[in-house]
Amino acid sequence: MKRLIVRGAAAAVVAGSLAGCGISDDGTVPLLEVDALWPQPLEYPTILGPVSGVTVAPDRNILIVTITSLDQFSAANEINVDTGTGECCTPTEAVLEFAPDGSLVRQWGGPDQGYPWPSRPHGIGVDPDGNIWIGGAWYQPAPAGGRGGRGRGAAADPNAPPPTPPAPVYDSHILKFSRTGEHLATIGTPGSAPNSSSTNSFGGPADFSFDADAGEVFVADGYTNHRVVVLDVATGAVKRSWGAYGNAPDDAPQGPYDPSAAPSQQFRTVTCAELSNDGLVYVCDQGNNRIQVFETDGTFVSEVVLKGSTRGNGAVRDIAFSSDPDQRWIYVTDGMNERVHILFRPTLTLKTSFGIGGRYPGNFRQLGGVAVDQQGNVYTAEDGQGRKVQKFRYIGVGPVAGPELGPLHPQATGGM
Repeated sequence: MKRLIVRGAAAAVVAGSLAGCGISDDGTVPLLEVDALWPQPLEYPTILGPVSGVTVAPDRNILIVTITSLDQFSAANEINVDTGTGECCTPTEAVLEFAPDGSLVRQWGGPDQGYPWPSRPHGIGVDPDGNIWIGGAWYQPAPAGGRGGRGRGAAADPNAPPPTPPAPVYDSHILKFSRTGEHLATIGTPGSAPNSSSTNSFGGPADFSFDADAGEVFVADGYTNHRVVVLDVATGAVKRSWGAYGNAPDDAPQGPYDPSAAPSQQFRTVTCAELSNDGLVYVCDQGNNRIQVFETDGTFVSEVVLKGSTRGNGAVRDIAFSSDPDQRWIYVTDGMNERVHILFRPTLTLKTSFGIGGRYPGNFRQLGGVAVDQQGNVYTAEDGQGRKVQKFRYIGVGPVAGPELGPLHPQATGGM
């Protein structure tokens, strides 16, 4: 979740725990059940693309950002309206806002609308003034043509080398909009190369959280850079940044993730930077399977590794805090193992997980973003081929029923 925080003084912390919380682990966790009828169906013939971010606004409305580029859909049978071959279907606009009951409030935004829409939009947040922030990642265009196949004139030489792929397209800026989609600002320079020392561009700014008291936004920067960067929320000016363990950010290649190696002294893939009520910043280092905790000035506090043997994209994609004032629990999305992990926040202890891979309600496919509303309901976003947003209703707290709980269908809910 891209949370807006209004807070007092930060709590004291010690390594591995939050001493100021004064919260004991009583063995309970939130109880949830999937709401298979949320959201309400979209108006035909529109369909969702990959959902790359989700957040909850102060009025409890839920906002998502999706990828609408036609090359993300099958031209054979998904976007027949656009190809002129049939009646179904066509992508929605890029930003969708739902009421708590799942009805669509509005949709807006996307490419070719007079502002530099990201090549791979990623992350969405609501700032203290109610404005919408949208980041991006990076995109590898497909090479033109290919080996073999049909062509004009003579057949392609099967012995010819494959075509050279185009250069990656990096999202190096952030967009700011009004709640209804008016473009207010472009922060950073579009088209810039990744550079974790830059003060005028970003490298895959993946997520946001906001400190209303300090007038700051914490950016997970991110997919091609390797830092947390703090901006002035009004001007977008860079105020400070840091890498793993509070080190200066470093863009030196790290090589493939090795579970047996010593912990990396730099972030690999920064996909969230979430500010808690007690003034701590929780950072998702997805590629290193870890959450690192900092004070707001970048001082390192603690860390936890989750599913440390996970390779690929990694096991820590996004986090959201439970809605109680103490934020006792952290929800962590894991898009490689297709689960949401629940941690006890004061000690960063893994308590249980829910979800399985699949396409039915309560299942996940390329799980990414997560957000929690004021009533404790949990919302998840699925990127890539998942293409959905789900709601898990909060129904109370109860004892931990096991380490992995499955899809949380209502008839199966009787304790976690």
